[in-house]
Formats: sequence, C-alpha cells, structure tokens
Amino acid sequence: MFRSDTTLKKYKRLRTKYSTQIDDGLFNPDDFMSDMKPFFDERERKYLAYTSEKNDIDNRKKPDTKIIKVNNKLHAGFYNTVVEQAADHFTGIPIKWDYDVSEQKRSILQRARDLFVGNINSTTKTPDEFDTLTELIDSMRFSMLDSDTARFQGACGVGFRLLEPFEISKGKWELRASNIEPWKAERYWNGAIFIREKYDSYLKKYFEELKVVTNDNIITYARYVETNGFSSGEVFKKIDEVKNPLNNIFLSEFKNNTNRYCDFDVAEEISDAYDRSLSDQQNEIEQFKLAYMVITGSRLDDEDAKNMMEQLGIINMVDPQSKVDYVTKNLNKEYNEYHMNQLKKTFFTITKSIDFNDEVFKSNSSGEARKWQIIALEAKTNTKEQYFKEGLKETADTIAAFINITDKKVIDTSKIIFTFSRSLPTDIGYLAEALPKFAPFVSNRTLLNEIPFVKDVDYEIQMKQLEGNQSYPDSEYNLGGAKNGEETNTE
Repeated sequence: MFRSDTTLKKYKRLRTKYSTQIDDGLFNPDDFMSDMKPFFDERERKYLAYTSEKNDIDNRKKPDTKIIKVNNKLHAGFYNTVVEQAADHFTGIPIKWDYDVSEQKRSILQRARDLFVGNINSTTKTPDEFDTLTELIDSMRFSMLDSDTARFQGACGVGFRLLEPFEISKGKWELRASNIEPWKAERYWNGAIFIREKYDSYLKKYFEELKVVTNDNIITYARYVETNGFSSGEVFKKIDEVKNPLNNIFLSEFKNNTNRYCDFDVAEEISDAYDRSLSDQQNEIEQFKLAYMVITGSRLDDEDAKNMMEQLGIINMVDPQSKVDYVTKNLNKEYNEYHMNQLKKTFFTITKSIDFNDEVFKSNSSGEARKWQIIALEAKTNTKEQYFKEGLKETADTIAAFINITDKKVIDTSKIIFTFSRSLPTDIGYLAEALPKFAPFVSNRTLLNEIPFVKDVDYEIQMKQLEGNQSYPDSEYNLGGAKNGEETNTE
C-alpha cells in the first residue's frame, strides 16, 4: 500500500540528515523517533501482514443493511509464501563459514617434486583464531538467527543483527547475539541506532532505551513509554555515554535490496484483491441459508412473519393459493475460477515466486525443465544472498574485533568465505547422465563440485585415490572450516 509520507526520497534525505548529525555530535533522539515513525510503522505493518496478524482485509466493514449478512475477512497468506519461499531457499540449509587457506598451499610443481623425492607434506589447517571465531558463532546459534534475519529481510526490506559486548566481571567480556526488529533500528555508514523496551522494577513502568553506537562511543538515552501528571514520557533523556570497547559498529544491516523494498511491495494491491474476492465467494456460499424468501398470493407484515418464524419455525399461510419459495444466487463456477487464477498468477509473476501447485510441477517434467520454471526465484535469491553476505561480513568484523580484545588474536576477515546451499531438490539422474560427458573437458574437481551430496571435494578425491591404491597430494585450492559440519582440513 502506497503512503505519501514514506516515499523513497524522504527516507534517503532522513538518512543523510541523521548520519550527518551523528558525525557532528548533534544527534537528537526525539526528532529521530518523530521523523522515522512513519517508516518504522510501515515496516511493522508489513511484518504483521507477513505473519497474517494484521492485513488490509481486516479493515473491511460490514455492509450497512438490516438484512443479516456474513462478512468474512479471509487472507490467502501469499505474503507468507513469498517471504518464506525465498528465505528457505538460501538459508534453509545453515550457512557455512570457511577460511581460505589456499595461499598456504604449495604450487603444483613444488608438490610434484616432493612426491618424486619422497618429501612429507607439512600439515595445512585453518588458523587457531578462526577456530575461536567459529566457536563463538556456534555458541551464539547463528544458524537459527540467520533464518529469522532472512525473514525480516524479505518481509520488511531490511533486517538487523546485534552483537553486543557485555562485561560480566572485571576484565571478562561476553558477546551476545540477537535480531533487532526492523522497526526499532537503523544503521548508517558512521553509526547505528537501536531501540529496546525495558522495565523499571522500582517505578513499575516500561521505558524505551535508545542507543547510538559509533566506532568511538556508545550513547544511551531513555524515556518512559507511559506518562503521568508529573513527567512526560515523550522526551528522551541522555543517561550514559561510554567508550565503545570494540571500536566497531556492532549492529549489522541485512538489506533486501538497495532501496530496502520488501518481497511483496509491488504486489500488495493484487493480494488485497485476491483476499476480497476470496471473502466474497465465501460470503455467497454461507449466505445460501440466508436467501430471500418470496411469498406470493398473500402479504405478511414484519411482525407476523417474525412471530411465525420464532414460534413455529414455519410460516402458516391462510390463503390456499399463496406460495412460499426462496430466491438464491447462482454462482458462476468457471468465471470465479478464472478470475481467482488470474489474480494468483499475476501475484506470483510480479513477486518472482513459484506456485508449486502449477501444472508444471505436477507433471513428469525433467528436473532441468523445472529449473527454468524457478529461474526468476533463483535470480531474486542470488540478489538477496549478496546483500546477506554484506551483513555477515559486518558481523564477522564485529566478532573479529571482540576476539582481538579478549584473546589478543587477529583474524583476517577478508579470507572468510560464506557458503550458501540451495534447499530445492536436484535431479540426480540428469546429473548422472550429463556430468560424464564433460569429463574430457574439465577436471574431476569441477565435476565433483556439481554433485549436491558431495560436501567435501578434497575428501572425495583422497578417498578415490585410496581406493585405487594411489597416493597423490591433494588439490591446489582448499577451504578450511570449523563447527560447520566438517572437520578442519588437513593433508
């Protein structure tokens, strides 16, 4: 639904305004909440529409008539389908964090020479500091957070991940991860802002805590949500300012696209039309029992008819020539089906999603043919994946900064590789026929990479060599991973 107070131009100008205020040390939390309220409300509205908690059809008023009529408010749940289809497509299988150790490997000529002279290859493994990082990721349950973040990303156009440091004892720190609702956070190039609701046990009141995080400082403001006769709950007061222990903006942003549009922004009107049509059809079906009664050959006033129906359940007509019948409306089944199918088809086309009830997926089409049916979804998911990687890079920088402080270890985050796996089924039979045909032209490593159930290419190559009583050094390129379902790579 289009709102004039949430235009893209206005949003961009607000981003410029408050990033400049943060840079100049003139940030005003009250102006920020006032200016951003329409955009925060819009993000929350979209999320509630995605969860079907609140939709446009819910505002439908009952017809203004004395005749008893049903007023269904059915929601088809298309938003949920679109968002979760894309989110599950690239986060349904947990994202793997690997470390590129290929630069530590020797060249092919060096390994061939060592083979002939009988030298023993030195062990190559991921650095210890990366193992520390992956242990933190595992303890913070990133695999669960990633799935929820992807849903915020798709439903609201943006998601936020908070990795907040806490000093639990003198000199001992802990990093806690959580997702912040998109209608309670905003990130800029030079800082981040997030809001949380808390409770004051002494005053027995709820209050909002707003934090502004920059590379240097963390400034905390607070205001009471409720007001009383003595103080106003609408004004933020600065309550704390401390140095940022991480020297890092520890709120990461996961954009859905450059302009932060959600997955169903362009198709809300189509979905609302489908909801109305679906509700109207259900109204017609339910109202057959409430059809109009026609009495011919006699006339009853309202009071007589009401008394007869309430007392007897029948109408007793005195005139033998009179007749009682019902008038019902005929439902045009073919027209209704065509109209509903067109709305549904248009919605899935615009949102680049898939209707798995389509005839293509019910037929015996090959896996390769079905891939072309999901090409639009794949393209959309690839874009979402690239933006999701940017958010993961920000979280990696935060974790690396935390480890640098607590363990005095430096991690080169540029070598961290994020591996996404698709959750759609693959036509194994087609691959079995196609891959051998490429064997004369490409390496075995490339072919093995195309087989979905091969998780570790190096391991498969080494096992094949052992089965053939061969002992060649492994490949040139290697990935080291920890806590990702794979052992640390060794030779």
